[in-house]
Amino acid sequence: MPVTRVVPLPAGCAALLAVLVYLNALDNPFVYDDFRLIVENPAILTLDVRGLMLRDLTRPVVNLSYALDTALWGPRAPGYHATSVLLHAVNVVLVFWVAFLAAGDARRRDLSSTAIAFATAALFAVHPMMTQAVGYIASRSEVLYTTFFLLAFLAGARWMRAGGGRWWAACVALWIVAMLAKEPAAMLPLVLIAYDRLVLDDGPDERRRRWRGLELPMLAIMAVAGGVRLAVLMRLEYGGQAAPDLRFALIAIDAFWRYLLLFFVPQGQSVFHDVPAIRGLFDVRALLGMGGLAALLAAAWALRRVHALLPLGIVWFVLLLVPSGVLATFGRGEPMAEHRAYLPAAGLFLAWGFAFGALWARAGRDRTIAATAAAILLVSLAALTIVRNVVWDNPVLLAQEATVRSPGHWVPRMLLAEALRQSGRCGDAVREYRVVTAARPQDPFAYGQMARCLIVTGRLSEAEPVLRRVRDLSPASPDGSMGLGVLAILRGRPGESRVHFGRVLERDPGHAQAQRLLAFIDNTLPDAERRRVCQELGATAGGALAVDRCRN
Repeated sequence: MPVTRVVPLPAGCAALLAVLVYLNALDNPFVYDDFRLIVENPAILTLDVRGLMLRDLTRPVVNLSYALDTALWGPRAPGYHATSVLLHAVNVVLVFWVAFLAAGDARRRDLSSTAIAFATAALFAVHPMMTQAVGYIASRSEVLYTTFFLLAFLAGARWMRAGGGRWWAACVALWIVAMLAKEPAAMLPLVLIAYDRLVLDDGPDERRRRWRGLELPMLAIMAVAGGVRLAVLMRLEYGGQAAPDLRFALIAIDAFWRYLLLFFVPQGQSVFHDVPAIRGLFDVRALLGMGGLAALLAAAWALRRVHALLPLGIVWFVLLLVPSGVLATFGRGEPMAEHRAYLPAAGLFLAWGFAFGALWARAGRDRTIAATAAAILLVSLAALTIVRNVVWDNPVLLAQEATVRSPGHWVPRMLLAEALRQSGRCGDAVREYRVVTAARPQDPFAYGQMARCLIVTGRLSEAEPVLRRVRDLSPASPDGSMGLGVLAILRGRPGESRVHFGRVLERDPGHAQAQRLLAFIDNTLPDAERRRVCQELGATAGGALAVDRCRN
């Protein structure tokens, strides 16, 4: 039977597996950063294209995907989840084709390309380490950049084998879109070089053609894009405060091994991983991490004699984790987050797919044992994924799990406080916010969120000093003064409100919300608008608003 008729069936089966294991994630709610990126993002809700571009200059494609979801489904979580699951299924098919073509291009062709590709794609479809990227709407950047990265890889591999200007253009164009979805896509030239050197079996003339025609130009683009991204990071996003730190680099290496362990033993998954600090270069964990990484790369080089897919898979996994390690080296972001391992996993699963292909070939005609073992593994992983989706269905449970796994860190406590607040349990949330502010007394965000909950629960006298703390910690921000102004309205003190809103307008004369609330105090708003403000203030105060203007 022709290959073109055989191959789509196993690829489609792998994609179907991806959809089935995430069916129970479609009704999961918004959690954590979903609110910041979507629910509380007016550019998404109003489909403001300019606002979408300015909201996140380095990842506009992701915001455009959110806007498209909003246009199609409205601001409801199931629609965003459906898009992420669909993208995951597409990525499973693309991973299948990458593995199928790589197995066909490899110098040793005695194994079944279809068996290797199906095993690789099926693992990618159902492994529980994929759940954070697929099931967390705020991780859309992972599944989205993976789609364009894999398409660019396939176009680049096609050009390497046979040339053609349209394939070259498609590779570069898709790669640029991938980088505009997430920065790690910049590693594509290095992945293509690894594919060229490890998989393709051609003479020096062909290698020179590929180097000059595609690889070198892409490396130049990569260098420019990387320089621009670092400049944005250091000068705009963090005001010149970012600087590389060797200790953070060592922590990033430690995180690499933690990722790898979770793929082999998917126990202990969490929305947050506390990677302990490393004191210096001669710390035992640092020495073990660096030595292990060197040994892994040496083993990858030696394994090229066994089969090209083994070193390619290892190098793919390592290279695609480098960008997040570089970010951690600058002290930005957490050193470990499961969603970052989504695309790197394709390389690891490619190596595992080769192992299954070798087992399949060794089994000969009687492959019952090999098929049964593979089925048991896939069913086990799928069950773990389905259970993991259930945990993501309950933000409070998800955060409580993180606090158990990282009891001494403030981030899980913050996640728990936010989950409690968003679920309407503000009284419980205040206790968690107090834990966070005790650990981070200079963090205005935690104080501000705590003040919101104190107001909602009617504890207005407690909210006032907290809001003053917000204003003192961040005097340039309007949040503290705005909160104090709203609090004064709720307490029936319009003169005090004018003072606070006036301070906001001194710094920002165009602040629309301050202008609106001043007009409300002065009773100059139209009736319909005044009623809307009353409803908003009533919601802010938990329905216990006592303002004369709202009684009319």
